[in-house]
Amino acid sequence: MTTTKLTLDYPIEIVDDYIKQGFMNIFLRPISPYGFAIKSPKKNQYEATAFLKFYKKAFNYIINKNLNGLRVVEDYSTIILTKILTPFSTGYVDLQSPAGLISSVVVYNYDGKVYASDESRMLAEMNDYTFQLGHVSDSYLNIFNGKKAKEISKYSTNESLPGCSECGFQTYCGADPVQNHASQGNMVGHRPTSGFCTRNMEIIRFLFEKLLDEPQLENIFDSWIYKYDIKL
Repeated sequence: MTTTKLTLDYPIEIVDDYIKQGFMNIFLRPISPYGFAIKSPKKNQYEATAFLKFYKKAFNYIINKNLNGLRVVEDYSTIILTKILTPFSTGYVDLQSPAGLISSVVVYNYDGKVYASDESRMLAEMNDYTFQLGHVSDSYLNIFNGKKAKEISKYSTNESLPGCSECGFQTYCGADPVQNHASQGNMVGHRPTSGFCTRNMEIIRFLFEKLLDEPQLENIFDSWIYKYDIKL
């Protein structure tokens, strides 16, 4: 589900409605700064701290459901927990380093233009073609090894980004030059004022606290990662 400003006050009700509709996996995600999302600021713009409050309340409610015998999975935390508790990659584009755009995904639009990711295509709908790699009529090398692809790749590894290179959560996070560009005006971004950074650092910290303070939850987290039911 995508969290708009209108849903921030209803984390419990949203989880309950997903369960009522038969969905036992919930992906709690903030709204992205692209396309139609930024055309309705009263509905869609809010501080990262407001989303984190919503996220934690919904997450704790989901955990209580699990402790009471109902297996409900929160997918975003599962991606991060997989990075923390296993040696395996998740393939989730937004938390990869090098970033998943170009290397894991490209988008061919209806007009034949090729973009580094779906978010890049959404920017193009706003007349921002920063992440257009070329056209389907171009050669493979010109698209995937061209000037634009090389420029984007320079800012796609968090190990070399200022503020990320020395971060203790670097292994569990990723680089997102598209979001940096859309929200902060350049592909490098500025970590202290980045909503992406604020959200991810706090969610990662929150999950580590859960693992340390409530070790009994590791069985639940393992069942989310490895997709099996457990008896508590």
